[in-house]
Amino acid sequence: MITAYFHQDGSFKKTIVSGLGTRPVVADVPAAEVLPSRMQAAADHAAETLPPDAIWVDLLEPTGAEIHAIEAAFGIEVPTREEMHEIEASSRLYDEGDSLVMTAPILHKAATEYPESGAVTFILTPSSLITVRFVDPLPFAVFARRALRHAHLASGPQQILLGLLEGIADRLADVLELAAADMEQVSRDIFAKQAQATSQRRPRRGVAGQKGGSLQDVLRRIGRNGDLATKARESLLGLSRVVLFLNAQNNMKKDAKQRIKTLSRDIASIADHATFLAGKINFLLDATLGLINIEQNAIIKIFTVAAVAFLPPTLIASIYGMNFEFMPELHWQHGYLLAIGMMVLSAVLPFWYFRKRGWL
Repeated sequence: MITAYFHQDGSFKKTIVSGLGTRPVVADVPAAEVLPSRMQAAADHAAETLPPDAIWVDLLEPTGAEIHAIEAAFGIEVPTREEMHEIEASSRLYDEGDSLVMTAPILHKAATEYPESGAVTFILTPSSLITVRFVDPLPFAVFARRALRHAHLASGPQQILLGLLEGIADRLADVLELAAADMEQVSRDIFAKQAQATSQRRPRRGVAGQKGGSLQDVLRRIGRNGDLATKARESLLGLSRVVLFLNAQNNMKKDAKQRIKTLSRDIASIADHATFLAGKINFLLDATLGLINIEQNAIIKIFTVAAVAFLPPTLIASIYGMNFEFMPELHWQHGYLLAIGMMVLSAVLPFWYFRKRGWL
């Protein structure tokens, strides 16, 4: 889909050049316009229908025809989806004539169970900004809505680019703040519940199973936040490279240079917070695994103590269960009660000793 943004009569407007937008937009489109043949025709003639004064052209999951139309309209070469995922800096940051091509991984679906990271390409030309993306990060929609209400936010392609980068950085900061708050709650859940459990000398029946389940939930939360922090750090690394690349350009305006410096400092501070969060996640992961090991050792200890406690009664029962012909105790009047008493006493004494030592 190709969406073009342009200034008209002092306001900032948008038009869908090719493809379909959201469902409310589709509902207003006649059924004949949604046919694949009509959509392909719109993609083929996108270069002709593109507004001449378009200041921002956004390509969301573009088809091959749409990419060729943009290349013909602007005289540039748009990176392919495979090229966008290359990790070397020379493939992500370079200039093509008087245009700058920058690609960075952007975090999206951060609020879902499985956050993802997708590559987004920014092509800054002297007159327009072209964004190519196969994902839909939230900052793009947020900035577009803000720019449509406040046209001064999109006064030029450089301002739009910086606005998008600032929105992405703000979103990453919000995501990391939420992850840090969740990790703080996890920390309280781990250590507060563990202290409460150890303060009770005799935990109720079923508490061990409940605690094991809660620790499994904690592990899942830690794993999700760890994945989220890793993808956020990857996005911050890509943003910092883009900002450094922009800061080295001589054709950037003075106010844009100042915003780039501020953005660079913000990204550095967010990256430091992400590093701290990663360390805390590793600490909580080690602590959770340690608590699980302690619980498993406690269960094994119970079985070990029980085996040791019942070993003497088993020995006594084995001795008097032998089939020798001469065993005087077999003919005693109270021999059976004596054997039972010895087995009970040999079982009670180890339990009493273990309880006294605090092993049970």
